[in-house]
Amino acid sequence: MAVLELLRFQQEAHDALAARFREVRTQYDRLGDNLADQDVIRKRSGAILLQAPTGSGKTLLACRLLATLSDEERIVWFWFAPFSGVIDQTRATIQAQSPTLPLLNLEVDRRLDGVRPGGVFVTTWQSVATSNKEGRKARISGDNGLALDDLFVAAREDGYRIGCVVDEAHHGFKKAAEAKRFFTETLQPDYTLMMTATPKDADAKAFARETGYQVGDEENWASVCRHDGVKSGLLKKGVKMVRFIVRNADDGKLVDFERTALRECSAMHRRIKETLAANGISLTPLMLVQVPNGGQHIDMARDYLIGTLGFAESSVRVHTASEPDSDLMSLANDPSVEVLIFKMAVALGFDAPRAWTLAAMRGARDASFGVQVVGRLMRRHRLLHGREVPPELEHGYVFLANSEAQEGLMEAGDLINRMPNQISELGSQTVVTIIAETPGVQVVRCGEPLRLFGSAPVPEVGVSAASATPAPLGSQGFLLDQADWLPVASNFTRETPMAGESRGSSLILALAADARREYQFPLREHAPQTLVTEKMPPLPDDFEEQVVAQIDFTTVLSDRDRVRTKVVQRTQDLFEPGEIIDEEMWASFSTEALAEKARQLVIQFDVDQYSFPRLLEERFRAALINQGIEPPQDDEQLLQQLDLVLVRNDRLIAEAIKRCRAAQLSTVEVALLPEIRSEFRLDPSKRNIYGVFPADLNNDERHFAELLDIDENVLWWHRNPSQQSSSVALYGWSLGKGFFPDFIVGVKDRKVGNGIALVEVKGPQLQYFERAKASAHHKIYGLAFMVGYNREKKDFVIFREEAGNLYENGRFETARLRWGN
Repeated sequence: MAVLELLRFQQEAHDALAARFREVRTQYDRLGDNLADQDVIRKRSGAILLQAPTGSGKTLLACRLLATLSDEERIVWFWFAPFSGVIDQTRATIQAQSPTLPLLNLEVDRRLDGVRPGGVFVTTWQSVATSNKEGRKARISGDNGLALDDLFVAAREDGYRIGCVVDEAHHGFKKAAEAKRFFTETLQPDYTLMMTATPKDADAKAFARETGYQVGDEENWASVCRHDGVKSGLLKKGVKMVRFIVRNADDGKLVDFERTALRECSAMHRRIKETLAANGISLTPLMLVQVPNGGQHIDMARDYLIGTLGFAESSVRVHTASEPDSDLMSLANDPSVEVLIFKMAVALGFDAPRAWTLAAMRGARDASFGVQVVGRLMRRHRLLHGREVPPELEHGYVFLANSEAQEGLMEAGDLINRMPNQISELGSQTVVTIIAETPGVQVVRCGEPLRLFGSAPVPEVGVSAASATPAPLGSQGFLLDQADWLPVASNFTRETPMAGESRGSSLILALAADARREYQFPLREHAPQTLVTEKMPPLPDDFEEQVVAQIDFTTVLSDRDRVRTKVVQRTQDLFEPGEIIDEEMWASFSTEALAEKARQLVIQFDVDQYSFPRLLEERFRAALINQGIEPPQDDEQLLQQLDLVLVRNDRLIAEAIKRCRAAQLSTVEVALLPEIRSEFRLDPSKRNIYGVFPADLNNDERHFAELLDIDENVLWWHRNPSQQSSSVALYGWSLGKGFFPDFIVGVKDRKVGNGIALVEVKGPQLQYFERAKASAHHKIYGLAFMVGYNREKKDFVIFREEAGNLYENGRFETARLRWGN
């Protein structure tokens, strides 16, 4: 690996970071042995967060910074990598780019004589946590050396300061309580550099709250902008996101987006490969395929890439580990590998400079994850540095199998674009003052003056200055007493009455006793004594055969060959608000999605799940033969055609079951209850058959009942209970599911239904989902009326359902109940 020269923007960031740490070092030196004030400086000014896009040279910059600071004082460094698999890569970079820094090993160099100025331990948080075997070894003194806890004490006593680099700072601290304890209680670094490509203000605040080390708000962070990386030739100009939009919404869940994304991504990969060759660049591009964690998706992607898209088996490699490791690094850099399939969890922490294209089988879940996905494509390969190349080589391309997941990538683009170039002023938040020859430390924020004389102690880091103990109840009582409110307040706080006090007046006691009564409301004399309900018998033994006989496949057989649909491929840049390009293309249906959808269509019904699919297959095969069509010899192909026909015509089974159940429908009389009872006194009604308004009416139902109660066209009305022995039910409207209309109304001069009408009152939230009830018919009482209150018109309207759609059919009037429509 060649020694690289820092680019201008990297050198500026290096110089600003070095100046900040030198300022902190000066403050340490001025304090001498004042350990308490040193700890304030360590936590207030000793930590810096560096944010920079992936590929802009964070690791190189950190290597040079460590070398610069180690040339000026004795420092031993701990460098924490996000995964154990990238330790060797990090050590190799340090050795190549900062050869003056000795690389130390936790197993053999935990001795004071093994520690050398500028020495770097490269490790992970797991390697020093006491919750695992490896970590416990490093924390115990023995033949292999001192415990790390003792090594740090000895090193400080020998004049060393401790430095720490946290690569991808957000990754190690989120769930590792042991890491936090090691950092704050054992390591206690004097200099801390936290590096990340996915900065989050919330993560920085959580880090400060849990460790005491302050990195400030975003304006206090060191930051490198994407534009500097692009201008210097380290990064591509942009990353384009490609997603697929289905024109026909019904086909959206059937399209095989995963294979579509793989197909289009491989086409772009081959185009880039041809472009590189045409421009004399000897480089094999790498296509990345990111799959969810699971072998099924890996196998599907690999088989499709090799079997259908024609990649050589040796050129498609799979990485199955849950973290980046040395195998992943070697695969990413092996020119014989054209396609690398890896798990979603590995999007963080590995370099793939050959990569131009990425097919994401599942979308970026959030902005931070999206930044890591985009980061795999942003780097410019070193063979392209300093070269003018065609426009298609200046961009990376992400093909999304899940269009809805675009939000994470769009947010990632915004997050990377928002990283400013912010390195010129990285002043500390602490100042050492010497008053009467005594050094001390003050925490000073921008714009605040220094305190020259007596001052309050610096609050402990992480403790809110605004926290205060509320005044005790005694002092509150004193204030109430001064305002003559204490007697009143006592009445509110006392739980038991004083001697001689009454718990309530006689009126209250009477009302309480009245509330405990049970009221009876008898059926009125003029009211009907019985009503007619529909009854659905149990399913017959040959129900499956009856249903299948009702299905006519002949009119829908052409749907068996409609195996694809039109989609729009939309391409847009994640970083620039440029032109959005839409291209129309065909996308095939997923056989797995079709099979699952067809299965769902069957299992929703009360049919035998073994015999019914077999009967459907036989009926479908017979329909093909009867139409002079030769059925497929392959049973699997025949089932795929059947699945397609069923999914394309998802009412076939439902309508057949509805017809069968309707033919089995019967009616019976049900007796109305001789009385209803209530624990509460109910409002009287003029036309209700029990003379009261029931207590279970919601607002719209009560309003509607009051309209019935004052209308001369209404002879009587009844609140129809649900699923009771006296209920009136409709079963023929759907698939044998009971429907209990809210109201049964005796209508003056009604010509049908024995003068009785059924009315269902539906609120706006249920009107669409229960729209089929608007076309339900009772065998005796006829069409049920669905009504709803229109708040704009301030009136009730009637709804009708046709072809699956609900529409208003005019204002409700009781006169309309006289007819059946």
